[in-house]
Amino acid sequence: MTPDIFNQAAAESKQFGLWLPVIGVIIVFLGMNMRVEIKIQKEEEFDNKD
Repeated sequence: MTPDIFNQAAAESKQFGLWLPVIGVIIVFLGMNMRVEIKIQKEEEFDNKD
């Protein structure tokens, strides 16, 4: 009984280990997109002032 639980936990942690870098890349990608959008908005505001 107990070893099954440990095996399941090990399998889940292995899956989590595979998903962690994928999630990290997605977060970084979204963060970069947000930063680019903010920069574009600031440039548009700057252009409108001229």
